[in-house]
Amino acid sequence: MHKLVKKFLSFFFLFLFLFPTVETQFHAYEHRDDLHCNATDKHFHSQEHHCPICDYTATDSNAIADQAIGFSIPSRDFTFQLLIESVHIPDAFQDLPSRAPPIV
Repeated sequence: MHKLVKKFLSFFFLFLFLFPTVETQFHAYEHRDDLHCNATDKHFHSQEHHCPICDYTATDSNAIADQAIGFSIPSRDFTFQLLIESVHIPDAFQDLPSRAPPIV
């Protein structure tokens, strides 16, 4: 059952992802017989075709409010002092046993 749901979900998301591309190509195919001008000089034509999908212009009705955004980066001064004197004690581990205690 779980594999069947995953299979149908994958097809659904594939359809959802590819739908805009396929719809655009179908719409372009509908306009395949329209005449298009290839002239390079400036001139005017009557409206070539009327299509509500082609004539649609998306407008942004939500203008971004002008706000001053300030970012603060916390910082801390760090001073590093080099170890000037290295201490070497050769007899530091002489009182420790040479092996670990037995595990019971």
